Amino acid sequence: MDDAVLALLRCPLDPRRQATLSRDQQVLVCSGCHVRFPIRNGLPILVPDEGELPAGVRSFDRLPCRRRGPG
Repeated sequence: MDDAVLALLRCPLDPRRQATLSRDQQVLVCSGCHVRFPIRNGLPILVPDEGELPAGVRSFDRLPCRRRGPG
């Protein structure tokens, strides 16, 4: 994935769309909630249900960005 494209992407779980994504091997990691999204065949899969929750977080509604809400 091109770095210019990566710079445009934002975490789909962040209602403010401020959290950036960084590449870590074959996943993209959110800078805010640390959810890991897979990269398959060179394409990021930014579907929330496809994301891997960080350790210790049991559900998406427990993520800091989801509790904070838009605004």
